[in-house]
Parts: sequence; C-alpha cells; structure tokens
Amino acid sequence: MNETVFLTGATGYIGTSLLQKWLESSDARLVLLVRGKHGENPGKRIEDSLAKLYPGGDERRFSARIEVVEGDVSFERFGLDESRYGDLVSRVSHIIHCAAAARFDLELDEARRNNLGGTRNILDFGKACGALRRVDYIGTAYVAGKRTGVIREDELDQGQEHNNTYEQSKMEAEELVRESMRELPIAILRPSIVICDSRTGRASSFNGFSRAMRMYSLGLLKAVPGNPSSTMDLVPVDFVTEAVHLISSNPASVGGCYHLTAGPNNAVSLMEISELASRHFGRERFAIVPPEEFIERVSKMRSALGEKEIGMLNEIMLYMPFITGELAFDNSNAMKVTGLEAPPVRSYFGKMAEYIRVTG
Repeated sequence: MNETVFLTGATGYIGTSLLQKWLESSDARLVLLVRGKHGENPGKRIEDSLAKLYPGGDERRFSARIEVVEGDVSFERFGLDESRYGDLVSRVSHIIHCAAAARFDLELDEARRNNLGGTRNILDFGKACGALRRVDYIGTAYVAGKRTGVIREDELDQGQEHNNTYEQSKMEAEELVRESMRELPIAILRPSIVICDSRTGRASSFNGFSRAMRMYSLGLLKAVPGNPSSTMDLVPVDFVTEAVHLISSNPASVGGCYHLTAGPNNAVSLMEISELASRHFGRERFAIVPPEEFIERVSKMRSALGEKEIGMLNEIMLYMPFITGELAFDNSNAMKVTGLEAPPVRSYFGKMAEYIRVTG
C-alpha cells in the first residue's frame, strides 16, 4: 500500500516546494490541510500554487494523488468533524508539519495560537494515527534568538531572549515536539533564511530578503544596518526541500535535530551581498551603516516621510536582528545524514535577480 503523507502549510513557500518534491519523487498520496482564505476555496488555492510550479498545465497528472482537506491546524482536530478526523487517523502514515505564522509583528498570544497550538494539535493527531511511521517537524534555526556564536543542532533553550514573537513561539513549539519524542517517531528540521529557488530564481514576495532586493532594484533601498563583515545564513528552497526529503527517507534520522543552513563556513557577508546586488541589478552598492547610526538616522527622518516610506523602514527594522546578529549554525548532523552542502549565494543570486526583474 502506498504511503499517505499529511502535509500542512502546502500553500506556503517551503510547503509548496515540499509538495512538488513529494509529487515528483514518491508515489505517496498527499493529504493537504488547507485553510479557506479571503473566501477562496482551499482546492483553488492548491491549484493556483501548482499552476505557478507547472505553468504548462502538467500538474494535472498529479491530481489523483492529491486530497485537499479544508481545516485549520490551530483548531482542535483541525476543525473537522469526528468522522472526517477519524478517517484521516486511520490512513495517515507520515506527517510533515510545515504550517506556521511566520510574521514577526504578531502579538504573542496570536503567534502562540498558530505555532504552539497548531503544533500541539499535530502531535495529538500523530498520537492517534495507528499506522504512523514518522513526523517531520519544520522549525526554524532562529529559535536561537539573541544568542551569539556557533549554535549546535542539539541546543534549544539556553535562557536566550528572542527578537520577536515568531522566534519565541517556535521555540516553545519545539520544546513541545522534543517532549513528544518519547511517544512519537519525530525529526526536527530547522531551516535558516530561505530566499529563492537556486534553479529558477523563483522568490516569495513575502520573504524579507527578496522584498529588500525588490526595493533595492527599484532604487528605494540605499542603506541597511550592519557591518560589512556581518553575515547572513541564506539558503535556497530547493536545498531545504531536498534535505527534508533525504532526512525523512532515513529511518535512523528519527529523534534528531537538523540545521538546514549554510553553516559557519558558507554564510554570506553583507559586503558580498552589496556587491552581488550592485552587479546584478546595475545600481550603486547600498550603504552598510552601523546599527546605532542607522536607528538614529531613521528617527530623524520619520517626520519627513510618507506612509509608504515609513512602512519600508519599519520592515527593515523588523528584519534588522537577522542582518546584524552574530550567529553561526553548526550543521554537522544534517550534512552527515544528507551529504548536502548549501550552494553559495553567489552561484544563484543572478537567477533570483532576474526573477525579481521579470516579476516586478
């Protein structure tokens, strides 16, 4: 009997890529838990996501293997009636929990409802699944919060503060996942900052890095906070997806935690990002301003700016910890299991830049 994979977050950037990977690299049946959003039918949302991946209509060959279930991971039993929930419990053998509220500006209660509550509901579902083979939990490397230095894969709560409610709620969710490892076959996978597909350049319009590059390409971003030697851990979505697939295919990976990151030796400096952006967008390099000076400049400028400019500055301030932090993510566990190393940003930056130019 073919495996039945229960995937959450399939309309998100990483989730869509995971859906594509499992459709193309397995014969599994994919059960997708999808919310109705803005009055749009969940099935239509999946169709739209697949149409972007297969613009020629090739996605139709997969339709028999896709089952869309309307529900919400933050609701008890996903908001499903007892019969529907029981049917899923009887069939699902593999859970990939990718859904998350990835906004950094949510109130803590709301972030917890989605990230902590949703994870609790997934774990309860897993415990009820009689044929469950494994659970792959997609977390984030940034549970490390305001820590500095090299972050190991087996570390979680070191008493760190967090930069936002997303990081805090994801750390609390991972604590819950680790507690459930006594009862469930779980692997924890922690991507860093996922910016585009290295093969096509396709970037999410909701990703902070690609949004910044769009602003830069339009001449709207001329300075960022940081130091020239500050580094960012950036990875492409196809690397993350391949790593998740390899880890999930290895029974020995159960019980482990894996950083899907560029790692200490492959992070990219702000100076190199500035040079790459200038080369591929044909603009003057953006300035790299010490954080304290940048904050002072922003404070002085606010009164003279319009609503759109203030919005852009606020977004830069939200992402500032990821530009100015002093983190490096050890990824030795992940490399041991997958044999993969994230490609350097310079090898695919041009494709992302072209995608941003073409899509405006």
